[in-house]
Amino acid sequence: MVESRKLILEKIKNLSDEPGCYLWKDAKGEVIYVGKAIRLANRIKSYLNPNVAEVKTRHLQIEIADLDWIVTETEVEALILESTLIKKYNPKYNVRLKDDKRYPFICVSTSEAYPMVFLTRRPRPNGDRYFGPYADPRVARDALQIIHKIFPIRKTKLKLPLAKPQRPCMNFHIKRCLGPCQGNVSEDTYKEMIDRVIQFLEGKKDVLIDNLKSRMMDYSDKMDFESAAHYRDILSRVEKVRERQTVVSVEGGDEDIVSFAKRDNEGQIVLLEVRSGRLEAKKTFPFTGLNDSSNQELLEAFLRDYYLNANFVPRTIYLPEVVKDGVQALMEYLQDQLGFMPKIKIPAQGKKRSLINIGQKNAELALTERLLATKLRDQSTALQELKDNLKLKEIPQVIECYDISHIQGFEPVASGVMFVDGKPYKPGYRHYKIRGHEGINDPGMMHEVIGRRLQRLLNEEETLPDLIVIDGGPTQLNRACEIALALEIPNLPFIGLAKKREEIYFPGEKEPYTFPINSPGMRLLRNLRDEAHRFGVTYHRLRRIKAELKTLLDEIPDIGAVRRRSILKYFQGRKKIQDAKWEELVRIDGIGEATAHKIINYIQNKRNS
Repeated sequence: MVESRKLILEKIKNLSDEPGCYLWKDAKGEVIYVGKAIRLANRIKSYLNPNVAEVKTRHLQIEIADLDWIVTETEVEALILESTLIKKYNPKYNVRLKDDKRYPFICVSTSEAYPMVFLTRRPRPNGDRYFGPYADPRVARDALQIIHKIFPIRKTKLKLPLAKPQRPCMNFHIKRCLGPCQGNVSEDTYKEMIDRVIQFLEGKKDVLIDNLKSRMMDYSDKMDFESAAHYRDILSRVEKVRERQTVVSVEGGDEDIVSFAKRDNEGQIVLLEVRSGRLEAKKTFPFTGLNDSSNQELLEAFLRDYYLNANFVPRTIYLPEVVKDGVQALMEYLQDQLGFMPKIKIPAQGKKRSLINIGQKNAELALTERLLATKLRDQSTALQELKDNLKLKEIPQVIECYDISHIQGFEPVASGVMFVDGKPYKPGYRHYKIRGHEGINDPGMMHEVIGRRLQRLLNEEETLPDLIVIDGGPTQLNRACEIALALEIPNLPFIGLAKKREEIYFPGEKEPYTFPINSPGMRLLRNLRDEAHRFGVTYHRLRRIKAELKTLLDEIPDIGAVRRRSILKYFQGRKKIQDAKWEELVRIDGIGEATAHKIINYIQNKRNS
């Protein structure tokens, strides 16, 4: 870092205080962070301060090896460029919308004479109108289905108008299309309907309803009852949709309510859209890159990623927390585009705060569901990877892992844990007291424990595991395999997992194998090994404390077998008796004040001797 810092300081020596974006790179030349600044030189130098307080910046400092930057005319240009660069490079230290390129938009193809409305994942700057992105594709499909039910727009891809009219499809006969392919509707009339679709997608249903009523009355006054009936039907469908929406503000108005939840590196934003005082929609957006990031960074990243491309921006945006000055450039950009600057408010109480709390609950649920789905996918991938890498005949649905725990041979124990379908299965966990070995003899202890486990499975005619993992190298592994052969189970799959280099040993082979350390399969094996170690160490600690306590109690005069059992029962798993207080001892059955004083005095004398 010191050498890199000198090179970067030399590099920026002639950089003036202009706005722009900076790109931090690691030793491989990969972009790991993108930021914007009003004064590039000052901002870049702040990252090189060795006494910086922010944890995230300290982690970044460890990895930065090079720097690049792009100067812009204004901070607003820097904001737009920052969003573009983050999407391009996907830097690991940036808070960013997760895989946003996959999300669908609803497209209204206004570049055509007779526009269609359809889903697309690739918005293009071709004159069409795009609404989204929809983080949940089901919501987008539902919205499109409602639009096709309400508005008789065409659904067949054709280049209109046609030189020669053709017979309309079934949609025309069931009044789901106006039949532009046959020339039954003018461009102006069709465009009016598309304008209503856009109002619907923007959430302006009250304005849409007023317009529909006005058009219906106009046609009725002109004695064009067929057209009036057409608008009446659309009006009826729109009103039915609006009736299902909750009124959250009797005074009306357009508002966005933003809430969030985050866990480790992942986060979820929920946006409640209030249009004309009614709750129109809930949108969810997954974010990643949150390690050591503040709530403010998450909110600023969402506001940037969402509102730079939003088709409709309300006049008021409610946030759960203050974002300080980080969105000023965004607000200036929106003012230039919309003719007004949206107000950002942070409600402390009242209806708006209640809506933020509702949004937060929804964000927590959405985040939990997403992380669970990701975990299940990883587990499935991990099991398939183990089958392939370990040359197993079947996917290992039941895996057991064994570990030996002791301190210089004192109170040796073993632990066995079971994972079913890649997840811990607690009823399958086992503790073992070592019976046949004393001193330090891990291979012999492993031989004993595996023998006891396999013998019991055979005696009870239980199903054998699909894979047994031994925490240790080739010596422990080979001793475990010996007992399996002795019990005539030669085809039971075993592997050894060494701790130092995360290497895998196969029975009878001296050289270990290595697989990508962060692959799903290796992560699952490490989880198994770590869980077996934790389970074994906890049990060994309890055994050790109990043994030490029993030894100490044997030395104290006037402590018989009954009192000894009561004291052992009370202190087991809690704390050492050496740290006991008189008030604790008198709570134990059979221990009076005099006996408690005798125990405390003995412990103090032993400690001072």
